[in-house]
Amino acid sequence: MALNFKHVNARHIITSLMLVMSLGACGKKEEVSQAPPELGPKWGFIDHTGKFVIKPQFRRVLPFSDGLAAADLSSRWGFIDNTGKFIIERQYEEVTRFSKGLAAVKTFGGKWGLINKTGAPTSPAAFEAIGECGEANRPLEPNTIIYCSYKEGNKWGFIDQAGNTKVGPAYDAVGPFSEGLAAVSKMGKWGYVDPTGKVIIDFKYDQAKQFHDRVAECYFGSDFVILDTIGTMSMSDALQSRNFFHDELGLSLKRGKYGFMNKKGKTVIKRRFTYAEDFSEGLALVGVANARQGYIDTKGLIVIPPVFDGAQSFSEKLAGVKIDPRLVADDGSISASAVEEALKYDPHASTIKAEPAATTAEPEADAAKDGDKAGDTKDGDKKDGDKKDSDKAVDAKAEDGKAVDAKSGADVKGEPKKDGEKATDKATDKAADKATAPAAAVKADSKTDAKTETKTESKTESKTETKPAAKSEAKPEAKSEVKSEVKTEVKSETKTETKAVPKTEAKAAPAAAAPAKTSK
Repeated sequence: MALNFKHVNARHIITSLMLVMSLGACGKKEEVSQAPPELGPKWGFIDHTGKFVIKPQFRRVLPFSDGLAAADLSSRWGFIDNTGKFIIERQYEEVTRFSKGLAAVKTFGGKWGLINKTGAPTSPAAFEAIGECGEANRPLEPNTIIYCSYKEGNKWGFIDQAGNTKVGPAYDAVGPFSEGLAAVSKMGKWGYVDPTGKVIIDFKYDQAKQFHDRVAECYFGSDFVILDTIGTMSMSDALQSRNFFHDELGLSLKRGKYGFMNKKGKTVIKRRFTYAEDFSEGLALVGVANARQGYIDTKGLIVIPPVFDGAQSFSEKLAGVKIDPRLVADDGSISASAVEEALKYDPHASTIKAEPAATTAEPEADAAKDGDKAGDTKDGDKKDGDKKDSDKAVDAKAEDGKAVDAKSGADVKGEPKKDGEKATDKATDKAADKATAPAAAVKADSKTDAKTETKTESKTESKTETKPAAKSEAKPEAKSEVKSEVKTEVKSETKTETKAVPKTEAKAAPAAAAPAKTSK
């Protein structure tokens, strides 16, 4: 009995050990099956201001189309709306963008099929690959017919949305149907077929685009040509291409640098980017020296800083971008430090900073002149405060004298005044060279200008006006120039002019004072 009891206990112990080991093994399997947490940059969507509308959280995304965008979360694709909510749940291994209300999806371990915007399948998952869908009906036809390209073996053909073959797989490459025709390729040459597979335009073009407004753009060798729907070819200029230009600008590549040109072939945005895509919705995706990407406007200015590890062109007012989620604030804005660091690689930043400083010197000089004029006016008012009545009388006489000259047609003031203006211009040029003149001399000159020049001007004017023209012309030209200088300086009353003619005023005062005494 004792031996049997021992054997029973031994069996129980062995059984319990085996059970514990098996449970431990199951626990290890569960740990391995759990997906490790994903770290690093993620994809989200921004608007035109660069602010995140959908926070970065996805492994991969496709651009928005038909109101939905494909998004991969934890290695499973689904479709989200513009708020980031999954409309079609994550259940696919691979997907394509929606086109004409249909998207191609691939199940795990299976093949490709078609679904609509509700996620319901429209065709069986029985194809090796499915491409883009397009309209196979002619323009203005009442019924819309959708054909999608599909691949079987190494050849491409077309199916309808139910998965029925419409054009058998016979082509090396195909484009989507548009306006009832599709571009197809054989042996390196392109032509066009209708929805029945009939060749409408022969295989003789090196490149072919889909039809828009009943015309298609092609390359016949190196010549850019335009085709109509029956194959009539007309030569054209590649700068008029609608497929090449977007927002009136086209890509330009030279020596590994991208820029943009207008329809005249002129480079309007310099080739300075390491990567670029066509403009879309007024913005273009560009890459800078540090391999980061951002967006520029049609003037070439970076409006969304290059802070992204990856990015896509804008579609339906949103663009997919890849960034470290830690650099994004709760309100969707990007970290200021990241933006500041990115702007160091902005090749246009130096031009933006240099522009405002170009015209700063002139306004300051004008302001100084205005200040000098205001200062001179105030000083003149203080110094001549007691002589307001006499100055008014002098001005009245001077105006009367001018009126007499206008009636008599005398040329006394005409020619000398022009010479005086030239002399004044020369004097102002000399003023800049004599900026170190003593301040006392300037003050003395300004005082003598205020007292002597006003008096001599009025008296000499009245005298020369009454005398015949012959006498006034007989005087030396130097004196007339001096008088004209005195007149122009009194009218302008600027500091630069008083500095410019200290010597001439000293000489002019005696010549002008002599007639003043005789007149009395």
